[in-house]
Amino acid sequence: MRDMSIAGERKFSPRAFARGLYYEPHTALTLMFLAFVLAKYMQWGARREIFATIRFEFLLGALLSIACVFILSTGENRPRGARDVAWGIALLFLAMLVQLPFAADPEAANTVFVNRVVKFAMLTLFVATLVRSPRNMNRFLFAFILACFYVTLEASRGALTGGLIWENQGVMRLHGAVPIYRHPNSLGGVAMGLIPFSVFLIPVVKRWWLKIALLGPLATATICILYSGSRTAYVAFFVFLLFWWSQSAKKMRWLLVAAALGIAALPLVPEQYVERFKSINGQEAEGHSKEARIQILKDAVEIFAAHPSGVGVASFQKVRRDTFGRAQDTHNLYLEVGTNLGVQGLVIFLFLVYAIIRTLRRARGRFRRQIALLAPLARGPDLPAPLRRSLVDHVRNLEFLAAVCTAAYGFIVVRLALGMFGMDLYEIYWWFAAGLAVSLLDIAHSTRRAGERYAALCAEEAEAV
Repeated sequence: MRDMSIAGERKFSPRAFARGLYYEPHTALTLMFLAFVLAKYMQWGARREIFATIRFEFLLGALLSIACVFILSTGENRPRGARDVAWGIALLFLAMLVQLPFAADPEAANTVFVNRVVKFAMLTLFVATLVRSPRNMNRFLFAFILACFYVTLEASRGALTGGLIWENQGVMRLHGAVPIYRHPNSLGGVAMGLIPFSVFLIPVVKRWWLKIALLGPLATATICILYSGSRTAYVAFFVFLLFWWSQSAKKMRWLLVAAALGIAALPLVPEQYVERFKSINGQEAEGHSKEARIQILKDAVEIFAAHPSGVGVASFQKVRRDTFGRAQDTHNLYLEVGTNLGVQGLVIFLFLVYAIIRTLRRARGRFRRQIALLAPLARGPDLPAPLRRSLVDHVRNLEFLAAVCTAAYGFIVVRLALGMFGMDLYEIYWWFAAGLAVSLLDIAHSTRRAGERYAALCAEEAEAV
């Protein structure tokens, strides 16, 4: 009777079982996408003249865009769910497009919209279209973490050799090796983006060497945050700790371990960085950065009140210069959105952020429900070995995907915290998170179908026995 079951030893094939459950593009297209991620985050064009000359990143992006449009033109290959995120993106684009003809600084508005908004939004398209299976999610995150690790590793090496650290505002501050990460605040920001993925993925990877490998990005990111002297990154780090605690199932143990590690690590922190953190509410060692930021915020509030419909994409600096004779940008994400895109743009942006978080939580909830259903089945005593191994691997994939949801959620929380002191509206972070949210919810649909098949096979095996 056992040999006649569908999932019998000789009949169950993991590859045949998985076929058709997930959409995966051709391997060549996947490799092009991973190369694009590495080139974008590692800034190949700024490192090697050949990549800048041939416009390598642009060529890859153009080819990937054509491929993704072709894939989406066939209805069965479109991602499922995440309509709120799609609406948020569409409305944000509309809010910017409406502003372009009336922008106070038309040249800056058009340049920023084309070179940053449109180009960065391509990452959402690529991730949502091409990352539709657990395997491709692994590949994408590997490329992302590897690229960011490289950036933080070379900066950490620069801290040790002294080549990338010099005095700024009375503190020795670490800088990035390429222009996009040169400013200590930018370096601290990209390092903070690594922290959630390292923290939440380490517990769910099963191979010991992968756990050790993820400790590398965690260590270099922490070094970059500390030695950047960025008070913005310091605040975001503590906000992330609160988020991490809120996601912990054993909150008291988390607090005890965190307190012990904090007590042990604090004496190792150089005094100048302790004082740098204290200067958030006190006197700076040198310079008047805090006073300048307060003045910027006052000017931004006044401009926002005078122009509630917005001054246009990337036009705040011109309006501030014309109004007050001062030209620095807002140094605050929320005032940047409000002054540039108006009240309507601020509402749309906050809706998009809410939609991303809601989508991530929905996907995580689905993964966790599937784990609760299938994990006991994987421990069943009468399953054939191939089916058991396949089911165990599937549950591990679900655990990994749930952790990615939490990490992406933490990434958004970090960006919102950094946004209290930085201008991030036209950066890639939101498009990265939006693409992940769409991708993860689509994968949740596929894994649910896989779970239903596994449950049916396990039921048939039970009946056969």
